[in-house]
Amino acid sequence: METIKLIAMDMDGTLLLDGGKGIPPGNVEALHAAHAAGIQLVLCSGRIPDDMGFYALDTGVPMHILALNGTCTLDTPLGVITNSAHIPVQAARDILHMLQEYPVAYGIFCDHDLLISIHLSDEQLKVIFGANVLREGGRTRITYRIEEADALIRQGVSKFMVFTDNDPEPLLQVRSRIEAEIPGVDVCSSWFNNLEINPSGASKGVALTALARRLGIPMSQVMAIGDNDNDLPMLEAAGVAVAMGNASPHAIAASDYLTLPNHECGVAAAIRAIALGESIPDVRRLP
Repeated sequence: METIKLIAMDMDGTLLLDGGKGIPPGNVEALHAAHAAGIQLVLCSGRIPDDMGFYALDTGVPMHILALNGTCTLDTPLGVITNSAHIPVQAARDILHMLQEYPVAYGIFCDHDLLISIHLSDEQLKVIFGANVLREGGRTRITYRIEEADALIRQGVSKFMVFTDNDPEPLLQVRSRIEAEIPGVDVCSSWFNNLEINPSGASKGVALTALARRLGIPMSQVMAIGDNDNDLPMLEAAGVAVAMGNASPHAIAASDYLTLPNHECGVAAAIRAIALGESIPDVRRLP
């Protein structure tokens, strides 16, 4: 195996503790060790750019940010968005009209703007859209004014997130219709109670490949770590793919290695075993 020069990590179910309750100390220590070894680090998530940026800043380790499932690229936490992809305007309008026919809630993401279809408490906002979404110094602008949706659509929507309390049936119906009726978008899920809708051709894998090319790092020297189906594009693109111990069957099938679950610092185990060459018996090669 070639030397690892870049490590891309999903966040929820991967780098973070369950419920987005921070990065455990074991993972932070491994990130510092990787950085000290000259390895570049990348956070890849469906989360908002600045929510991700604060997590990165809190580690004290330089990181690239691939936000909103790879539709927004930032070279530094809380930095400038250097590249963004948008859903075609008519497709975004069609999605909005369709969502209004179902008993679902949704968020519309446009760089640092977030429009939410239902009013949420501050605690609900943090649970659904990120612990740092209201953090002082962030640039996320939140509105509940549905009449502003078309202005955001014209500005450029990078992602819709559709969610329910616990009934997946409306999500299944929405997904089926979008995939059948609306061109120019891809649909995935990062949790049992949500859908994430992004522009076609924009994914964690595409963004990671573009970043590695810009940094002059071949994909054979890129390691990706993830747990869910929205991680499949980056797991498939990376030279070394690692599934968490709590990963979905599809993520495991797309991976070369299996590490510990997120609550047991599986990211740290993978970094130390695969990228740093330490003896970690809990990380195993998949057949």
